[in-house]
Amino acid sequence: MTDIISDPRYQSLLVLWLAVAVDAIWRWPQSTHPLTLMRYLVQQMGRKVVPSRDYGPSQHYISGTLAALVLLAPLVICIAILVYMAQYPIFFEAIILIALLDFGYQRQQYKRVLASVGRNKKSLAREMVQTMTARQCDSLSDIGIAKAAIESLWLKFLYLYCGVIFYYVVTGPIGALIYRLLLLTSWQWHYRTPSMVYFARPVRKLVYLLTFPPALFGGLVTLLVSHPIKGVSAIKRSPVKDKTSLLLALMGGVLNIKLGGPAIYANKKFRYTRVGGDCDVKYSNMIAAKSTITYAMLATTAVASLTLLALALT
Repeated sequence: MTDIISDPRYQSLLVLWLAVAVDAIWRWPQSTHPLTLMRYLVQQMGRKVVPSRDYGPSQHYISGTLAALVLLAPLVICIAILVYMAQYPIFFEAIILIALLDFGYQRQQYKRVLASVGRNKKSLAREMVQTMTARQCDSLSDIGIAKAAIESLWLKFLYLYCGVIFYYVVTGPIGALIYRLLLLTSWQWHYRTPSMVYFARPVRKLVYLLTFPPALFGGLVTLLVSHPIKGVSAIKRSPVKDKTSLLLALMGGVLNIKLGGPAIYANKKFRYTRVGGDCDVKYSNMIAAKSTITYAMLATTAVASLTLLALALT
């Protein structure tokens, strides 16, 4: 056992198992989490350097690109130097992956929404779901609360959980770090915020491309552990073919529920197309969504572990 732990070929696999185990059984307090500081820095950077509306889109594109580079590049370079020069890099790799794989917080918030909906505490449920999504939740109905919670948990499973694991397996801890910081930046500079429409576009387009492989991987895994025929049929029936709509159609088809539809951002309503199944969301569907995503998490970890093991043995 000691030989396996000390063997560099298996250390990446052990780091993955450790990070997944920590995410499953422990919650890093948000007040002391490294990504909390990064969210604050990204928000402050956006507020200080975003150009006024008097400037054209090109100036916003340039400012958004430079702001992301100035904020993220020095941090990534310093951490990369620390990892590659350390005598025991596995220690720092483990800390990095544990910090990046913070999907446990999203699951915890979802459980609180689930409990609030189950006790018919609508106001509390709206407050809880507001911590999971960027949309305005103060006027959501019971169905809207449940739908927003399911959509948020599902998409964050694909982009956050599957994304971090995917890029850790493919590119190592520094690649996963770059991906997670860009994802965080894209979420903080939300493109539905009026002042961020053009400013956030360069990072958003890059993140759109980066999230495609893990979303495809996570979607395929979810189909395998649930109802593949229903999911594929819902994808084919989807009247719109953008990435988010197809992913929501997949989960909606698996659970036979309607996802998508109108959403309010910054006091403005956006009418998205409803996709997925035929039924409105119910409390039981929230429980089923949680179980489906849990099974998909286990399958994702298993596939990633087998991949790392195959790489170690070659």
